[in-house]
Amino acid sequence: MVNLLASLTLRLTAATHLLAEAEQKSEPLLLKLDPVDRAKVLMTLLGLILVGVALVALAWLGGRHYLRIARSPLRPTGENQDDWFRKPLVPGDSETPGPGEGR
Repeated sequence: MVNLLASLTLRLTAATHLLAEAEQKSEPLLLKLDPVDRAKVLMTLLGLILVGVALVALAWLGGRHYLRIARSPLRPTGENQDDWFRKPLVPGDSETPGPGEGR
């Protein structure tokens, strides 16, 4: 049993070494392409990288802006200067004070 396992291990090791040597001898796929196609592939990869960096930068800047807004204290709401909210809903109803009257 041990001899069988040892022989299988040696055969697998030899096969692995042969595959590794074959991969080292073969050219990368990018170098097999024509120069024009190689340039297209490289420019496409560069474009994808730039778009990714731009998206990360946009998310980072958006997060900074959101944190700046979240850290600022809330301002008090201003008094509404419109007259429409003081008018009575039913004409002749004088429970709500008019625009010139006190509250």
